[in-house]
Amino acid sequence: MCYVTVATVDDIPPGTTKLVQVEGLPILIVNDRGQFYALQGLCGHQKLSLAKATVWQGIIDCPWHHFQYDIRTGENVYPRCVYPLEALPHLHQQLERLCTYPVRIVEQHVQVKIEHEPLSIAGVRDQG
Repeated sequence: MCYVTVATVDDIPPGTTKLVQVEGLPILIVNDRGQFYALQGLCGHQKLSLAKATVWQGIIDCPWHHFQYDIRTGENVYPRCVYPLEALPHLHQQLERLCTYPVRIVEQHVQVKIEHEPLSIAGVRDQG
């Protein structure tokens, strides 16, 4: 797939996020101190929208239940760091990493490339 323009640099000021759709997939664009990142736009916990996620020092925080993810890798950093998988095996699927996507800036346009298998959004809950 080719890179797709999803926003301009000015649309996403430093320290903010923007939820976009790329071929029907919700993708969260993050501007962390002038660096742009793209992750799947649904939290791994209950597949709720990350549209109102906050970003701080390389971590996004889900507005629903405060699961947190590293914006560079998509790895869950909370609650994984507090509740080891061995202690709570039923959380295994909810603690999986978020998909990440390549991002580039071309003439002040933020572009995303989808390279992975699309996120399964079966069972996505109403986020209204």
